[in-house]
Amino acid sequence: MVVLILAIAVVLVVVIALIFVGDAVGKTEAMPDQIVIDATEAIEFCAEALPSSVTAELSYDELRRLHRLHLEWVQAYHWSPSSQDAIPIVFEQYDPLPYVLERAAVIGLKVSEETAAAIIEAHTNYLVVSGALHIDDPSEVSADLDQAALLDQPRRPELEENLDD
Repeated sequence: MVVLILAIAVVLVVVIALIFVGDAVGKTEAMPDQIVIDATEAIEFCAEALPSSVTAELSYDELRRLHRLHLEWVQAYHWSPSSQDAIPIVFEQYDPLPYVLERAAVIGLKVSEETAAAIIEAHTNYLVVSGALHIDDPSEVSADLDQAALLDQPRRPELEENLDD
């Protein structure tokens, strides 16, 4: 009798464990692929992409620190929408510039606005090439946003007449 109760308990524990493991695997499969950014590769990519005037005034350590500030901004202000119906997040390429300059001043890193802008551009290009960011062609985004206002409004015949002219 004791053996039967132990056998049932073992089977019950295994079934419960399999249910929890299956649930965890299902949640993991539903998550988007994770991109791992290699800091050394990012620094080398950006160092090659930056103009010589910028690379002449920065060390690799300073470039690494500016990359970290740019990644802080990306993490702080951009996230994946929780549903497919969410409105896309739109930002201009140099929106992170004031943030990076302010944070650089806080940590005592002296960098000019032009240098920071060049680093942000190079680092953004690296993030796009590595697959960490997806940035649509600005002309397509502008066209889509221009169309969005028209799509949300009810049809008005007087507007259609003006479009024909």
